[in-house]
Amino acid sequence: MQYQRILVATGGAPHSEKAVERAIALAVHFGATLDIVAVIPIGANVFVNIAAGMPGAGKFEEQQAQDEHQLRGNHLQQVAAVARERGLLVHEHLLQGIKPADAILGVARDVGADLIVMGRRHTTAFSAAMAGSTGDAVSHAATTDVLIAR
Repeated sequence: MQYQRILVATGGAPHSEKAVERAIALAVHFGATLDIVAVIPIGANVFVNIAAGMPGAGKFEEQQAQDEHQLRGNHLQQVAAVARERGLLVHEHLLQGIKPADAILGVARDVGADLIVMGRRHTTAFSAAMAGSTGDAVSHAATTDVLIAR
């Protein structure tokens, strides 16, 4: 199998860093284009959701959204710079989404990715089932190959 377009999802956590390393190595090996996706989850922060009804919550929510956008954007740029240093053609995608899996699958479809690379946060099937797993959701719904880096 010769991969031509590899997509990697990252948020900066240790499990996604493993996925980034693997995706870059594969893209170099195959001479593939690398699409790097970072998703800013909408409504995922419990503390922001609890504070929503409190006076002044709008400013707090806005600041939280700006901070998250800045954090994910900076991480995305850092990962892209590392990949470019390895000689890769890189496309960056910073998205917002209620379900990160849907955002990742949408980019994969739009760019024609033939491999999606992700990390795995949960170490047991039970913890993944209880918390929900973006990797599981992507691997079940994807129409292309998915590699879960451990």
